[in-house]
Amino acid sequence: MARKIIIFLVLSMVFISACSILKKDMQKEVKEMTKELCESSKGNWNECSSPCLGTDAEACIQVCVAQCECGGIAEFNCPFGYKCRLTVKITDEMGVCVK
Repeated sequence: MARKIIIFLVLSMVFISACSILKKDMQKEVKEMTKELCESSKGNWNECSSPCLGTDAEACIQVCVAQCECGGIAEFNCPFGYKCRLTVKITDEMGVCVK
């Protein structure tokens, strides 16, 4: 009985170690956002986007920020390793891809 418990614990430790190594490898694959990366994942690259997109800010600075937009009626996507930041208050809202 003790031998089965030891084997189970060793196998559990191996499995947990493998998962953490896989997670580290996946994190390395997340690349910096570029126009090519955005467009290859069917996102919308905008050279003059709002920095407050998807934040639900009441006031926002009026400055252009190049970023990958997501969501909207066209259902733009984000690249692997990014998620679409939305306020979820508006139907077909446009958001921005964030790590």
